Amino acid sequence: MVASIPSSISTPVFPPGPAGSGKLGCLPEMRQNPMVFLQKVAEQYGGIARIDMGEYYSYLVSEPKLIKEVLVDNFDKYKKNTRYKQVRMVIGEGMLLSEGMVWKQQRTHAQPKFTAKALNTQLDWISRLAARSIDSWKKYAEAGKPIELEYEFNLLTQLLAGVWVMGQGFEKRAETVADIYNQIRMNWPEMTDLKDSMLNPKNLKKAANFRRALMQLDRCVYELLEEYPSIMNEDIGFLKHLLAEGEDPAQWIRQNKRSLRDQVLTLFVTAFETTATSLCWTLYVIDQYPEVKQRITEELKAVLGEQALTPELLNKLEYTEKVIKESLRLYSSVHSFSRVALEDHLIGGYRVPKDTTVIISSYVTHRLAQYWEEPDRFDPERFDKKRSVGRSRFAYIPFAAGHRNCIGSHMALMQSKLVVALIMQRYALSLTAGHVVEPQAATTMRPKYGMKMDIRCLAA
Repeated sequence: MVASIPSSISTPVFPPGPAGSGKLGCLPEMRQNPMVFLQKVAEQYGGIARIDMGEYYSYLVSEPKLIKEVLVDNFDKYKKNTRYKQVRMVIGEGMLLSEGMVWKQQRTHAQPKFTAKALNTQLDWISRLAARSIDSWKKYAEAGKPIELEYEFNLLTQLLAGVWVMGQGFEKRAETVADIYNQIRMNWPEMTDLKDSMLNPKNLKKAANFRRALMQLDRCVYELLEEYPSIMNEDIGFLKHLLAEGEDPAQWIRQNKRSLRDQVLTLFVTAFETTATSLCWTLYVIDQYPEVKQRITEELKAVLGEQALTPELLNKLEYTEKVIKESLRLYSSVHSFSRVALEDHLIGGYRVPKDTTVIISSYVTHRLAQYWEEPDRFDPERFDKKRSVGRSRFAYIPFAAGHRNCIGSHMALMQSKLVVALIMQRYALSLTAGHVVEPQAATTMRPKYGMKMDIRCLAA
């Protein structure tokens, strides 16, 4: 039975959009390169478009005022898109995928630990671990070998995210978890339908490897939870914040271990993968623009000199922050996200039927010429306060927007500035000759062939 249209929607009119061809409509083109395809749709059809996907229609919403209608004005008419069951298998019912009161309770409880004030208290140990990891890159410079930044940034951000979320017990497991998660990524199933996997031996093998790696990850997390009560009094991690006050920690963990597992893995995965990817792109654009590299170098010398990083000094790295923000504009780790309509309603005067998937593409919105002058040009000064006056806050959405925006946005910016500063104080990096750089839509918009750079130690 088709849901009745609310009386307020007297003239149900669908927005324009591409029909595609054949039984699958636009789905093959969308799968091939979603960033390029969605940008083409927005340029041709405007701020809201209806896309034929064969058996269903999806909407692309790219105009900032319409994004606000979806994420803020009508937030209660949408839920998170949970189509990707592999994501749910990995992170479970944590804050990213939970809904309703469960999500609200999780978010409200976690929010105080993600404020700038709370995160600033963590800077000492974050700096120590980050510096130790980055210092180890010296081996590449001494051997005259290029460094694969994507690999190294994944190791670094996994370490920082793991210790912050799960405590110091994670540090001794960092290498093991890195190996396990790499297996999860390498064997991410291409088919979400088990029947399709069984028709293809290669997909069946990948699915088996995926589940095996997931079992190993669960085992690591459950072992960490089991030993946690013995170290929690001295611990620095977020995990302590998740335990119920007044309860016996060991008993409470045993009774709630699945929920704790989901919550810590949600924060861990969402924290490290997006930050690692964005750091790759930031170091790439710094290398591509010598004048940008020079200004960051000068700012680091003027602000830091030989001083250790503090929250106050980190806040003074204003140009470095602009570079990171502009990198996020052009190369948002999460190139798009989506919502599913819970009921029929209107967006921009057009009908959005119940169960319709609405896609919001930061890749597209960040390139709208009416909001960004010469949108394809890298220009950190776009984020100067004077030039930002009057720009819709929904024109820049690298961390999503609305009540379900990324809780870790401040942490991501803080860690990115810290890591960029530590690297540029130690090394000169330049893209390896002949290395091809191309964005690829995976769980993040990662460099398709990695990010290989030549590395040279700077004189002390």
